[in-house]
Order: sequence, then structure tokens, then C-alpha cells
Amino acid sequence: MTRGEVEALFSHLAPDLDAFAAPWAVIGSGALILQGAPLDEAADLDVVTSVGGAARLRSAWAEWLEPGEPKAPDGPFRSEDFARYVTPWGPVEVMGGLKVRGRVLAVSGPIPPASELLRILRLFGRPKDLAKAEQVEAWLSAG
Repeated sequence: MTRGEVEALFSHLAPDLDAFAAPWAVIGSGALILQGAPLDEAADLDVVTSVGGAARLRSAWAEWLEPGEPKAPDGPFRSEDFARYVTPWGPVEVMGGLKVRGRVLAVSGPIPPASELLRILRLFGRPKDLAKAEQVEAWLSAG
């Protein structure tokens, strides 16, 4: 999704996130784009919430739930409740009770500061996250 598509998706979904998933936060490329980072695109919008918040979204967004098995945990993290949604405005992944290396991911939201998003990228530690972290670090250093 382009910057404009990420912004439109976020503006359409933020009221539902406030109503059903609070507290919640957007992480990943979508959050970085919303913070103004010079990224060209995001595959989806990644939302972190509690297990209860994820369950409430699952009910509210049932018509958008992508059918099939949830994706397997990727690297050192796992969600207690993971779901992917295909909304009219773009794809969303909801991670309820996200744990990284066995610890619940603490995130200040709804859109964490770029420095916190950088910390999360490093914590995830996958090659694609570390490459993105380098981009974000260069952007933050440039001021």
C-alpha cells in the first residue's frame, strides 16, 4: 500500500480500533509511514492489542476475516490471537497478546514514536526488520 492508502486505511479503521480494541497500537511499516518515515509502501497495517481486543475485532470485522489457517509464528514472536483481515481499504493484521521472545510486547500507542518503532524492529530481529531499522535510523539521524 502506498502512503496515501495507508493513511486512508488508518483513518477508516481508527474509530473501530478505539471502540473495540483499546488499548491498541499500529507497528511496522504502516506505523512508520504514518510517522512520516520515507518508506515507499507497507504490505498491510499491523495492529497490536490485547487478546480481548483482538476477539472484539474478530466479531466486529467478521465479514473481512481472511479465510484459512492463521499464519505460523515468524521468528521469535507469537500472538495468542492472530487474524488477517481484507477490508475495503486494504489488508490488516491484528496481533492479540503479541509476545516477543516470550514477553508481551509493550507498545505506546496508538502510533508509537519512530524511536520506539525502531526499537521494535530491532527486537524482532529478522533480516527484513533489521534492514528497515537501518533505513529508519538514517532517517532519524538526518533529522
